[in-house]
Amino acid sequence: MKGFLHSQDGSYAFPLGPKVTTIGRENCDISINNNNVDNQHALIEFDDEQRCFILKDLNSSTGTYVHDCRVQNAAVRLNNEDVIRFGFNGLPLEFRIEQQQQEAFYDNVLKIS
Repeated sequence: MKGFLHSQDGSYAFPLGPKVTTIGRENCDISINNNNVDNQHALIEFDDEQRCFILKDLNSSTGTYVHDCRVQNAAVRLNNEDVIRFGFNGLPLEFRIEQQQQEAFYDNVLKIS
């Protein structure tokens, strides 16, 4: 399973790493050059056990938002097409999951005994 953050106009997409992706202004996997984004603002990690992506705010000063709800002192399980903003007036990014074809194939295979 692969995750991406897409701009809503479709002009660009940020691929998420296989485990942890850091988001911020400096020294992060995804760099957002905006004064409302902290140097180390948030992270998105893939939880192998639950097979999902989880968003965590890193105590940022301007907040991280999922559908206009601020994520604060919590981890949020992301769903396909969730809209995320880093900073109160941050650029909206849409979270999307891309299933790998092989996983989808094996999920649909019937076991015959």
